[in-house]
Amino acid sequence: MRSVCIHSSARLDLDMFLRELDVPFQFEFEGYDGERSYYYFIRPEISTTMFVIAEGPDEYEVMIDGLASYSDYKFFPYLLDCLSQHLNHTTLTFPNAAEQTVYRIYDEAWIEDAIGEEIAMLKSALSVFPRYYVGFPLEGTPYLSLALLAQYGVNLHSSTPRIYGYVQYIMRKGLLPQATDAELEEDRRREEMETEVDVPQHVSIGRVKSWQIDGAETWESYSREDTEMLVALGESYRAGADVAGVVLNDLGTIYQEGIGVERDGQKAEYWFKQAYLQGDHLYAPTNLGDLYRKGCGTLPVSLPQAFEAYQKSEDIYALYRIGQAYEEGWIGAPDREKALYWYRKAAEKKHHLAVRRLEELSNQV
Repeated sequence: MRSVCIHSSARLDLDMFLRELDVPFQFEFEGYDGERSYYYFIRPEISTTMFVIAEGPDEYEVMIDGLASYSDYKFFPYLLDCLSQHLNHTTLTFPNAAEQTVYRIYDEAWIEDAIGEEIAMLKSALSVFPRYYVGFPLEGTPYLSLALLAQYGVNLHSSTPRIYGYVQYIMRKGLLPQATDAELEEDRRREEMETEVDVPQHVSIGRVKSWQIDGAETWESYSREDTEMLVALGESYRAGADVAGVVLNDLGTIYQEGIGVERDGQKAEYWFKQAYLQGDHLYAPTNLGDLYRKGCGTLPVSLPQAFEAYQKSEDIYALYRIGQAYEEGWIGAPDREKALYWYRKAAEKKHHLAVRRLEELSNQV
């Protein structure tokens, strides 16, 4: 849990505050513990946990769960500043930090550190206990377990971004189990035990680079344990087990890149196609398109097949590649107007490659 205190003797006018935020921010319910009132909020379609504002004598505490969505982390300083403006009619600053604003303190580096600390706590807890609870759940008493993470090829040796990414996927899909009364009582007793924890560290055997829509580089790192679990999940899938499409996409990726396995274009193609059939319409068809566009080992380049794969994708990046296909004539004669149409669709969603290509084409006129 991450929290910030705002000192104020003013009372929170909830309806007015929600109007002042000027973004969808939904009040869920209120609680009281004898000392403070607690207000619980979510951002519809975005939040995977709740925000909490605790109102006490002359002080407000704003809290966010460590397993909150990345978008909620980004929203956190805005929420703090708006609450400060509502209560004190001033921007929130921190005297002990050279009067820096809340936006300078709770920046990208803070988000990375906060998520890293939470995942470290999760790994420590799951090294000893069977369950790790979500602090401010949307409902019930949900928890994470090693068995649940293993269904997605994630383990205590996985990298922080990989664990966090799949935790968010699981939470967003509503796949967390709910603790029973017996399990809650069992875990309360365990909390009284003193234990020493040797937390497994991530040791990368290979990384895959990708880009955000603004052009920022990101890396997906795999451990030996990751690839072994993914191969085992692939074998289970062939034997008839249900495996999520996003997991089969990871399996395709390790074969495409040769991470922990021999690089094999045909196997990568197979797993990307299976991932699509199992519901991954975002990453799998895009990766399949890239596989055909670049070729892989004995799998030859096929621009028509790349075009077909990109057309099936829900990824903004795929819109750019479709524009490129029309500009370069992957499926016939080049068509500048169709290329511009698809570039504009990608640029409307702020994809950096499309924005840059439109600028280049406009300068050629």
